[in-house]
Amino acid sequence: MNTKDKSIFKLTWPIYLELLFFMLMGIADTLMLSQYDDLAVAAVGNANRLVFLFTVLLNIVALGVAVVVSQYLGAKKGKEARDSIRVGMYVSLLIGTTVFFLVQLLGRTFFNIINTDAIILNDALNYLRVVALGVIFLGISQTISAGLKSHGQTKIIMTVVGITNLLNVIMNFFLIFGIWIFPELGIMGAAYATTFSKFVTMIVALIVLYKRINVHPFRVPLSMFHEHFFKIIKIGVPSALEQFVYQFMQVMILSFLNMIGVLAVTAQVYVFNLVLPILVFSLAISQGNQILVGWYVGEKDFDGAYKRTLKTLKFSIFVVLGLVLFMYFNSPWLLSIFTDDPEIIRLGRRAMFVVIFLEIGRLSNLVVIQALRAAGDVIYPVIIATFSMLGVSLSVAYLFGVHLGYGIVGIFMGLAADEILRGTLVFIRWIKKKWVGKDVVHDELVDIEV
Repeated sequence: MNTKDKSIFKLTWPIYLELLFFMLMGIADTLMLSQYDDLAVAAVGNANRLVFLFTVLLNIVALGVAVVVSQYLGAKKGKEARDSIRVGMYVSLLIGTTVFFLVQLLGRTFFNIINTDAIILNDALNYLRVVALGVIFLGISQTISAGLKSHGQTKIIMTVVGITNLLNVIMNFFLIFGIWIFPELGIMGAAYATTFSKFVTMIVALIVLYKRINVHPFRVPLSMFHEHFFKIIKIGVPSALEQFVYQFMQVMILSFLNMIGVLAVTAQVYVFNLVLPILVFSLAISQGNQILVGWYVGEKDFDGAYKRTLKTLKFSIFVVLGLVLFMYFNSPWLLSIFTDDPEIIRLGRRAMFVVIFLEIGRLSNLVVIQALRAAGDVIYPVIIATFSMLGVSLSVAYLFGVHLGYGIVGIFMGLAADEILRGTLVFIRWIKKKWVGKDVVHDELVDIEV
């Protein structure tokens, strides 16, 4: 696909399936572990929250590569686009290795900070120490994926992730329950399966990168780093900082849930898995739109980028609204797929009503923020994210969820308040076109301002 083929559908449907396959690893872990032990689900939920927090550091590179490469392609600078991917892979390797050693040394301290219940702490720690190795593989894979997507190569990424996720599900089945010649490893079986599948994903992604767009990962002259590193960082650091704040907020939310009880943690995990198809759609449509906006901005067609984003937002709101209403009205039997505990189902059902507002706000936020990022406007989203997530979301969640005793419903009220507020603010930013002139691949650029 080239930059003249600006079809949101052609870009988005492979991204949707790719993200769905990727997140199915988490669902597979949850479903199989829920049959094994509900406490194992809570342990994995605690561990994965920390993994998500630290992998935000890897997104510094992936987010930067995605924008820089798409703008280079829009400006018809193919060599510079490929060089940016090479540089990004080596930076991802360095960051991933650093995260791995931090987790090994300070894992127990991290769990104590988020008030992880003692009954699940050891299982969560053992799981975390294994999947942390997969963080290294994931970082390199994400950078390659970002570069390939910006080239319009979304179908091949979908295929790779689909195959490796199938491998993960099969390994989960054998290693968690001890099927055939394999030992029954429970939660650690899920950890080994997830880590190995991420390793396979990285190897296949490296091969695809070379075959599809002729990027040799082992040929990186030092001169490339000076030219491309700072452009990637200029976009990636503010973008990743925004995501770091989000993940920090999620860690604090988990801490609030731990205060409420293990049942609340488990119900939150099941609700997240229930609405996963909606979240994946929002992520996919925003990523597809981001690629298009990057191409438009690289061509300096700012009006095209503006209209494309508004059209994407209008269409996707109707889709998400229909999906989330279906999920809410059918939540009792949908939740029963994961558990037969009536209290967990009751808590999840109550939370699902607030999720209606949460997902609409999240969609608006994701689509427009990704568009701003693709245009090079990365500082403003960080400012409003810090204010909204730390000031609004945590305050509302603690007030209603913990202090006033609304439990999991109050927690989701805090999350919804944040997404709706940020969605509104970035939409106003887009309408006013404050993002025009902030791209990173043209010589006549202006400095990024708020």
